Amino acid sequence: MRILGIIPARSGSKSVPRKNIRQLCGRPLLSYMVEAALKSKIDRTIVSTEDKEIATIAKEYGAEVPFMRPKELATDTASSLSVLLHALQYVEEKEGWRPDAVAFLQPTAPFCTSKLIDRAIEMLSNSNVDSVVGVCESEFHPYYMYKKDEENNLEEIIKVKNKPLRRQDVPLIFRLTDAPIISRRRYYDKVTVHSPCFNPKSMKGVAMDRISAINIDDEFDFLLAELVIKAGLFKLR
Repeated sequence: MRILGIIPARSGSKSVPRKNIRQLCGRPLLSYMVEAALKSKIDRTIVSTEDKEIATIAKEYGAEVPFMRPKELATDTASSLSVLLHALQYVEEKEGWRPDAVAFLQPTAPFCTSKLIDRAIEMLSNSNVDSVVGVCESEFHPYYMYKKDEENNLEEIIKVKNKPLRRQDVPLIFRLTDAPIISRRRYYDKVTVHSPCFNPKSMKGVAMDRISAINIDDEFDFLLAELVIKAGLFKLR
């Protein structure tokens, strides 16, 4: 399969200013995903950004930046799907290059390795599903989660008779991670910019451990990622 890798990296971020190029142990956050993608079986790695500094850094680490993302697709309200469809439309209409699959790789997943990406590609190649996504066993089970009303009264999210008391006895559940998300090209013929960003009817999950599944959303996540690297639990690639 010919695979297009798309890494979205806009300049704005509410939780951490200029998060995508914030230094993580001496390297821009973006560089981790770029390097993983380049070492994988992905054929082309494109960074979609509206920011010149981010574009320069992406190129320094080996990614393509064949276009600058329109400003209207770099706002807080712009969907990830609209960014992906824009990049896909560019390479197909402007360059005449049509991939068989698309890897959507958030730069906020610095510990998603090339091996994980390749494992997802292999799973997609050997199945008929639309997508393969990174999943991690959830640290918290919905059996033991509650919602709160305006008067601070708690109500169970899921009501289960004879609820197990031990964690070992509850069914395993998994959460999606920021990357990888690898889908067949045909899947994007079924969606529009107004569709949910990721909602395929057929998909498989590639298992990730708690370190590889770390998503950088705020300052605490940056601190956690730095501690992981400094403790030698993840080697710079």
